[in-house]
Amino acid sequence: MQAHLKVDEISENVLLPGDPGRIDLITKRMTNVTEKSNNRGLRVCQGDYENAALSLVSTGMGCPSAAIVVEELANLGAKNLIRIGTCGGLLKEMQPGDLVIPTAAMCLDGTTREYRPGIEKVDANEKVAAALVTAARKLGVKYFAGINRTHDAFYEPTENFVKLAGKGYVSSEMECSAVFFVSKLRGMRAGAILVVNTPEPPEEVAANPDMIYKLVDQEKVKLGMENAIKIALEAARCLE
Repeated sequence: MQAHLKVDEISENVLLPGDPGRIDLITKRMTNVTEKSNNRGLRVCQGDYENAALSLVSTGMGCPSAAIVVEELANLGAKNLIRIGTCGGLLKEMQPGDLVIPTAAMCLDGTTREYRPGIEKVDANEKVAAALVTAARKLGVKYFAGINRTHDAFYEPTENFVKLAGKGYVSSEMECSAVFFVSKLRGMRAGAILVVNTPEPPEEVAANPDMIYKLVDQEKVKLGMENAIKIALEAARCLE
C-alpha cells in the first residue's frame, strides 16, 4: 500500500488524466469498471477496454504531484503510462480542441531539476508515442507532434508565454516532463496526448502573429478530449 495511491496492485498499462473528474469520461468507454481508491485527489479506477486491463490514475496539477504518482506506480509494477491532459497551443495554425502528441518535454519545472540538476529536456518513450500516432491515424484524427514545454506557473506573466514564439515548441503544460523523466528513471515507458485549450490573450499581445491566441471554444475542447481519450485507450490496448 502506497502513501498516496491507496491500492496494492495496478495494471501494467495506466492512463493518467490530471483531473480526477476526467476519469468518468474515460470509463464511459470501458467495461468492468471499479473505483479502487480516492485519496487527496488522486483517484484510482480499474477496468477493461477491448479485453485489455487498464488502470486510470489522476495525477493532480503540476510536476510535484505527477512525480509522486509515477513513483508509486513504479512501486506497484506499472509499465506503460499515457498522460491525457490539456495544453496551451504554440502554433498559429492550431485551434482549440486540436491534439498534440509530444515527442519530448523541455524541463522548465522545478521537480525534474531536483532529481537531476541542469536537466534540459526529456524524450517521450518512442514506443508509446508511436502507439499514440498509430491510433490517431487509425481513427482519422488530426494531431501535431513536437516538443512540449513543461513549467510550473499556470498564472505566469504573459510575456513568458509570448517569448516561446519561434523557439520550436508546439505546446506548453505542467506535467509531461515529470511523467516522462520519472518513468524513464524507474524503468517505465511514458507518452502523452494533449488537447489545445488556449484562452483569449491580453490586448497588448493579441496581435502577435507567431502565437495562437483564440477564445476557448469549449465545445471544440470537449470534442478534442473525447478524441484524445479514444486515441489513448486504443494506444494503451496495443502496448505490451
